[in-house]
Amino acid sequence: MTRFLYMVCLFALALPSRAQDPGYLELVKKESELRALFQSLYSDTLSAPEPVLERIREIMPEALSAEGAMDFPWSKLDMIGVINSEDGMLRIFTWHLMEDPDHYRYFGYIQMNQRRDQIRVFELKDNLKPQRNLIRLEQTTEDWCGKLYYQITTESYKRETFYTLMGMDFNDSRSTIKTIETISLQRRKPRFEKEMYQVGNIQQDRVVLEYSSQVSISVRYDPSIRMITFDHLEPLHPIYRNNFEFYGPDGSYDGLKFTDGLWVFQRDIDARNLN
Repeated sequence: MTRFLYMVCLFALALPSRAQDPGYLELVKKESELRALFQSLYSDTLSAPEPVLERIREIMPEALSAEGAMDFPWSKLDMIGVINSEDGMLRIFTWHLMEDPDHYRYFGYIQMNQRRDQIRVFELKDNLKPQRNLIRLEQTTEDWCGKLYYQITTESYKRETFYTLMGMDFNDSRSTIKTIETISLQRRKPRFEKEMYQVGNIQQDRVVLEYSSQVSISVRYDPSIRMITFDHLEPLHPIYRNNFEFYGPDGSYDGLKFTDGLWVFQRDIDARNLN
């Protein structure tokens, strides 16, 4: 019996200290509750999503702003998009709801690290506006062009840090949209940057790529060449020019290189350099 008690004590001491911390256990509980809600939201048997969405919006801000929430991995929320900045200052959660094949709604939160272990949480509120060709716009967390963010990259220039987000909007049954846009942290809140993208002689607020929903394209940051790379899109036939539901990749690649505080467009990137 003495040997058994000794082994139990050793096991208890070997447990990670955070697993015994009440704050950590509360985060585990909140994560499990949120996971169950998202499973319900995406269940084929759900007939009324609004109560589930409302419950998620009740729990999530409190959970994400709790002490220790910035260090908590939230790895069980694998049914939604969760991306983290390299410097640990920013984490973004996004998810969507399909009302029908032509209408989608998007939801999200930005979790922002503050000094002295303080956390601020901002809800991303979908303005439900079409995103086609919107390369200049006033976008805020309160007036957000909804999308799912799937990658973030961090760049610095003149002591300012920029977080560039790659996102996808399912748009409708005919075309899909991918976007590239940049935010910074200003006055303790996220700000969507303007004129961060140099495309020829034009400076625009973001990059918008619309293409047929029947094809797939790649838009991603490649750390090996320090560029954002993406498929070059062309219409399937010249008669479909500017009719984006008939656009697709032509086998070549374009890119963006961060230069002197701007993302500068480069056409026809050598595909042999891509991973």
